[in-house]
Amino acid sequence: FTRKAAAEMRERIVSALVAAKDQQPCAGEHEATTRRLAEAVLLHERTLGWQLLDNVVRLNVKTIDSFCASLTRQMPVLSSFGGQASVTDEAGELYIEAVQSLFEELDSTRPEVSDLQALLLHFDNNWDRLQELLTAMLARRDQWREYVGVHHSPDESEVYLRQVVDMLVSDSLQSLVQTFQPYQATLLGLLQYQAGNSGLRSPEGFPSALSADLATWRQLASMLLTGAGAWRVSINKSMGFPAGKGDANERRAQLAEIIGQLRETEGLENNLRQIFFLPEIGEKNSAWQLVLHLSRVLPLLSAKLLLVFQQHGLVDHSQVAMSALAALGEDEQPTDLAMRLDYSIDHILVDEFQDTAISQFELVRRLTRGWHEYNEAQPGSPRTLMIVGDGMQSIYGFRDANVSLFLKARDEGFNGLLLNFLQLRCNFRSRGGIVEWVNETFEQAFPSHDNMAKGMVAFTRAEPVKPDDGTVPVTMNAFRGDNAEVDESNYICQQVAKAVSEPDCKSIALLGRTRSQLRPLLAALRAHGIAYAAQDIDSLADAPVIVDLMTLCRALSNRYDRLAWLALLRAPWCGLTLDDLLRVARWGDAMRHSVIAETITDPAMVAALSSDGRERIEALAATAAWAEKARDRLGLRVWLEQFWTRLGGPSISASADAHADAEQFFQLLEVAEREGRGLDIRWLQQRVDRLYAHPGDVGAAVQVMTLHKAKGLEFDWVVIPDLARTPRSDSRNLLLWDEH
Repeated sequence: FTRKAAAEMRERIVSALVAAKDQQPCAGEHEATTRRLAEAVLLHERTLGWQLLDNVVRLNVKTIDSFCASLTRQMPVLSSFGGQASVTDEAGELYIEAVQSLFEELDSTRPEVSDLQALLLHFDNNWDRLQELLTAMLARRDQWREYVGVHHSPDESEVYLRQVVDMLVSDSLQSLVQTFQPYQATLLGLLQYQAGNSGLRSPEGFPSALSADLATWRQLASMLLTGAGAWRVSINKSMGFPAGKGDANERRAQLAEIIGQLRETEGLENNLRQIFFLPEIGEKNSAWQLVLHLSRVLPLLSAKLLLVFQQHGLVDHSQVAMSALAALGEDEQPTDLAMRLDYSIDHILVDEFQDTAISQFELVRRLTRGWHEYNEAQPGSPRTLMIVGDGMQSIYGFRDANVSLFLKARDEGFNGLLLNFLQLRCNFRSRGGIVEWVNETFEQAFPSHDNMAKGMVAFTRAEPVKPDDGTVPVTMNAFRGDNAEVDESNYICQQVAKAVSEPDCKSIALLGRTRSQLRPLLAALRAHGIAYAAQDIDSLADAPVIVDLMTLCRALSNRYDRLAWLALLRAPWCGLTLDDLLRVARWGDAMRHSVIAETITDPAMVAALSSDGRERIEALAATAAWAEKARDRLGLRVWLEQFWTRLGGPSISASADAHADAEQFFQLLEVAEREGRGLDIRWLQQRVDRLYAHPGDVGAAVQVMTLHKAKGLEFDWVVIPDLARTPRSDSRNLLLWDEH
């Protein structure tokens, strides 16, 4: 999934081969198994002359994106990719351009115009809100393209969408039908009795799992649950069960008895609540109508985006994946590339498969077409597929990962090629105390069984390999009161300082849910003098050296930007006093011109400054004059970097972190020049806002990062602050996880 993971996999393979070549001792049985395999590889590669250790790039280990890009380069026409297109990580502006191009179609006679007008009406003609929606949809088009992007007409898309919704609803209702099987006759009678007393529609029979019966299911759920979603305790006239003796009393008793029995069914209460969130299809349903309008607009929007990609010579990662699928062709008409790959690829291994998106899943499916038939014909040399993953570690839903695909591959395989499922339970990382704590704690948070339709993964207990050393593995600390945040930060810093002094503690992780949550903790670490490395926490835009460089760029891009030029005079490389700065500002007003770039060259104005101010402003004016002469004669990066150097920028921002931040900025200027943007302040600010400052002391024992960044890493200590803060709580809980 990431270049880092691919590099780590290659490094592990090479390390195993080097250890086998040098006959290094093995530490355990699992290493002995690896050694036997590595020795077999070395023997095989000597026979074929691969020379893997001399040329490790021959190992076919790469990211899925890299593999897709290689496919599209081989079939640039059929993949609609283009041979010269570059992949960009920042495609937001391209999405906006495509949406704006779609808006221009409002004056045309295209059939999608009426749908676009309906969407605008829904948003009260707020173009910005609709643009945000469509831009977000473009970023996730690989998720909806299967439903609305590959069909030939809007009618076919509508039929397909109806089938998908029907299937979703039916899958959700099927388990309820089985649960209520013993109570169907009694509950039907109670529903009809309730309808007769309250004017509701009386059902003719007990509801089935069909989406057409969704209204009856909601009626049943409302009878069993309160408006808050809890089991009913009080049964009264307001819900259609009047007071009285005889039949009325018997009906109330029947319902109370059934609710008492249903209450014992694990998870039923939540399943009944979910009925109210299931999608409903109908002409009177405004949400469904909006889905239909979108289904007709999105294919046109996707086509607009392709035109924008072609104009700029740029594509996003989603387009690379979709183009790779197009390069392989459909099942009925595979391309020449697909057939060539069928002859050249015999084995595929995909790591971290729980983070797979639908396009990546489809890629594996197309690559393994015909493998089942081949293996039946050639049992002696079968083609193999190996996927590795842990459904409980699926935390990349925001990156379109779908854990249901992991369950689908496990249970159904690919193209008839079934997989042998092996559940790995041994934990080689953590000590026994931590493993047992995780088993006991998280078993309560996961469902009791897998559910492919809902993406639910059951908990699997782990078995520790490292023994328990008898220490308390996990401690909880609560902080309350007005100074809870300060008290928590101070406590963490004290514990971290203590841990750093221990010889056995080599690494400490401070993990937070969000970056903003961790920033106060960074300030506390600095106050306590604790060295740390913060991975992608501090915004690059907030770094002092970047603030000064952006000021410089604003001034050079627009000589009439009065505020930027005044800020330039106040910046560290000039540093006018406030008195001199006020004289400069008022001098322009008195002379009836406000162009600071001209004011600083006025001899009379310079003479009016203090001696210190004259020296500073003359140096700046001389450097600015050089920059004006060198404009357009040097590359953008070289021009600005030399200007910054002449002003003394590197010596003012002398730390290694500041220089690393400045290097990131100058690299952005290279990108701007390569894309023909020049000194585009708006684009530059947007890109700076998305980058992060240098992490600090990369060799420090203390590592600060978000939970997502920590996935797959290993530490001696783990501290997770602010675990349970909610808007309605004044308590703060800290989890301290001690590996030792």
